[in-house]
Amino acid sequence: MDYSLSQKRNINSLVLIVPFLLGLGVDLYVPSLPAITTYFHTQASFVQLTISLYMLGYGIGQTVLGVLSDSFGRRRVLLSSALFFTLVSFLAALSPNVFMLEVCRFLQGISVAGLAVVARAIIVDVFSGDELTNATNSLTLSWSLGPIIAPFIGGYLQHYFDWQASFYLFGLYGLFIFAYAFIKLPETNLHLSALSLSTICHSISIICIHPTFMLLTTVAGFCYAIVVLFNLVGPFLIQIVLHYSVIAYGNIALVLGCAYFLGALSNRFATNYFHTKSLLLFGLISSLTSGVLMIFLGIMFTINLFVVLIPTFLIFFFIGFIVPNALVQTMTLFSKAAGTASSVFGTVTGIIVFIVTLFGSVLKTESQIPLSFTYLVLLILAMILFLLVRKSEGA
Repeated sequence: MDYSLSQKRNINSLVLIVPFLLGLGVDLYVPSLPAITTYFHTQASFVQLTISLYMLGYGIGQTVLGVLSDSFGRRRVLLSSALFFTLVSFLAALSPNVFMLEVCRFLQGISVAGLAVVARAIIVDVFSGDELTNATNSLTLSWSLGPIIAPFIGGYLQHYFDWQASFYLFGLYGLFIFAYAFIKLPETNLHLSALSLSTICHSISIICIHPTFMLLTTVAGFCYAIVVLFNLVGPFLIQIVLHYSVIAYGNIALVLGCAYFLGALSNRFATNYFHTKSLLLFGLISSLTSGVLMIFLGIMFTINLFVVLIPTFLIFFFIGFIVPNALVQTMTLFSKAAGTASSVFGTVTGIIVFIVTLFGSVLKTESQIPLSFTYLVLLILAMILFLLVRKSEGA
């Protein structure tokens, strides 16, 4: 189907609106983690678990909802997910204890999974070639705006209104997505597939056994986990150990969010001149070098803001070259089953982030050394997997 210029503009707008929530979903309330710990009189690890469970729901939900979008359409899944996210967000703000908050965060993750998988599938439905590359870069740029703006806003929300304000804002944003999509979004999946368990399992198995798809998806998962892991450790490291205020943390997180955004923006321009796999390799080598620098600074100097901030900024910047290009490479492998492929991509990355952040909740925060070594291990693993992709394609 040929889409009109107006329809493409509406879809491009939605591609900008939805991914922003994906970044917002973690980072908005991150400055409040120490305050939530105090509010519920609980351990920090239980509050950090709200991030891990969100990522688990985000991962699990994408397989189911991505497949459903192939069978029942993108529009239905997106509208249902946006409405459910709105309701659960308001419920989270009323949580009487940390366990209720954890349940709500898991459900938020499932609903965001529906928004994420549909957003990625829609651009494959509508665009191809350079338009697809540009739309994918727009999607990742929009996602990167969440970590930039969210902690900055969240710091002030915590300072003036307490932690519940972030969840009320989640609810209002979800309601906005629902209203916009209800009015503007046409159905983009014009080749609905029958909902057959055997067919679904067969489609998923074909994708899961594709070595290039799985290796590059795992690379993206490790690198995405690096960004989320700082959200887990950073508030306690900066607010508790370095004694900065919640507003100061929001400003610091804004700077780090700018790092990823600038990296993704630079990558978008670079794709006009270089192949996506070359840019992916550049991002891996540069971020790995920055990880070594982070360990060196941590060993040589007493912990301070700049010892933490400078290498983390560099790592986040170069990850902006990794995730978008890994996503483009994986999605083009299964363009005719975009919903299923997108769901598998999201499920694998979500489960990887869940496992990494679950481990991250036990990291000590007296210095950045434990975080630095975790970063280095993840980047080395990502590099090894990418080299395996190159070796298999060269065979």
